[in-house]
This record gives sequence, C-alpha cells and structure tokens, in this order.
Amino acid sequence: MRPDTGNELVDAILHAAHRVRTAADADLREGGLSLPGFKLLKALSQQDRSMREVSDILHLAPRTVTDIIDGLQARGLVVRHPHPSDRRITLLHLTEAGADRLTSATTAADRARDAAISGLDDDERATLRRLLARVGVARAAVSATSGAPGHTG
Repeated sequence: MRPDTGNELVDAILHAAHRVRTAADADLREGGLSLPGFKLLKALSQQDRSMREVSDILHLAPRTVTDIIDGLQARGLVVRHPHPSDRRITLLHLTEAGADRLTSATTAADRARDAAISGLDDDERATLRRLLARVGVARAAVSATSGAPGHTG
C-alpha cells in the first residue's frame, strides 16, 4: 500500500524507499540474514562496537538491537566481550563465521541494490542522486530553522 502523506512526491519517495528495503530484506533472508542483521554485521566488520554504537548506527532502539544481537550470537556470527577499560560496556565482535556470512550476504545486498536502479541510465541516476541530495539538504535546513531559538514556526 502506498503511503498517503498528502504530497504525491513525498509518497513516491517513501514508496520507492520501502520497496528497495523490502526487496533487499527478502534477498538477504534467503541467505539467512535480515537487513538489520546485515547492517549490524557490516558495522562490526570495521571494528568492535558497543551496543550503544550499534544502536546509533542502525537507528534502532537498544532493545531491538539486543534482539538482533541475541539471534546473531546464537548462530555464532557475533560474540560479546567486555570493554578493556570500562566494565560497564559490552563490545560486540564479528566472528569468522559472521565475516563469512557477511561476505555471502553482500552478494545478495548488491543484487538488490543493482536491481533497484537497473531501469535508470547513467544520466537518470546522476539526476536522481542530485535531486535526493537536495531533498535531504532542504529537510535539514528546515529542521535547523524550525529548531532555532526565537522561531515562531
């Protein structure tokens, strides 16, 4: 079902983003990972991270991150270990099995990404990239202005 924000263009952007995410998630699930699980493994491939860092990177609630990590840990893809200097922090580490799963899942993610834009030629892709960048900048500017002290909105 298409979103209905009252703005046809915003609805089209949201609908396209939802379809891309849904397709990527479906392709990844065939290989045994969800899209959030894939993103988590990808974040850990760069370095060990705290639960809070992962929550911030994925833009998910800590409880949701805990559930994802529990599932990945049960499958031997991630392990928890104490922070070397702050015992209050638990770090997450990508196991060798997790790195292997990430490598195979990256193929599925790449396939979904490429399929999402396969109907666009190079010029259309460049135009879409520029337009979406402007939409993002415009939204950030509006947020900054509306949050400014003395703004009466």
